[in-house]
Amino acid sequence: MSELTPNEQRHLTSLEEIANCPVLDADCGDTDRLTPPLEALPPLGAFNEKWADLVLDEDIRSCGLRFIDFGCRWSTRAGEDDEDDDVAYDDEEEAADNSILHTRELPEISGEFFLRPFHDILSQPDGPARGADTEFQRQFLSELRVMDQTPRSGAGMLTYIRLKPGLGPLEVWYSDVADIGASPYPPGFIKMDITYREYLDAILLTKGTYGWQYLYTDISLARGFGEIRGYLEGMLELFPEIFPDHDYSPLVERLEARL
Repeated sequence: MSELTPNEQRHLTSLEEIANCPVLDADCGDTDRLTPPLEALPPLGAFNEKWADLVLDEDIRSCGLRFIDFGCRWSTRAGEDDEDDDVAYDDEEEAADNSILHTRELPEISGEFFLRPFHDILSQPDGPARGADTEFQRQFLSELRVMDQTPRSGAGMLTYIRLKPGLGPLEVWYSDVADIGASPYPPGFIKMDITYREYLDAILLTKGTYGWQYLYTDISLARGFGEIRGYLEGMLELFPEIFPDHDYSPLVERLEARL
């Protein structure tokens, strides 16, 4: 593997946190394969003639990921009645994590992410055409490119970056099988109050917990989103214990604002 950028190393460390956490069952991708450096990106017009005047956010080249299979699907493990109560653990942290698993019921939460390398984002064909009722909607959908998705579970959750000249910073849109979105945009799409860089940073905290994207929208989760609320509340109950090096107080504030 070639040398990783600082941000790629942060995300690799986060993936290892998930894979090594004894209270999570995880299916993680292969991080050995990388696309070429983002500094070597050809002019954007070479990917799509419509992008000749497209300007990427200044930090995309430094923070964008190159992993070809960077993703993980995970869920909390059910507590088990273990006969090996006297097992000796290698360190206090491992003992504490296993104590959480065996001494109380864990919240039932799951998550997934699959962050597409930026070369792949730029190489995708036009976005989804289905569901467009107007020319505006067709144009809008054609500008979307998948940056995050849920292929291992098939949950159907997708996050797009909108590649439209004149936008700065580039918009991030979330799509879910839910009653979200408003005219003039097609149903099922909602704009996130987040940049590409901030989205990657949020993955480090949320680990892709299902529905975390709603924390960065203006939607109310008070009604009709019971399952999503359960995931988010469970995340904010459990993650400060199992990932104590992260500060979850900003996400607590965001969830309170959505209820």
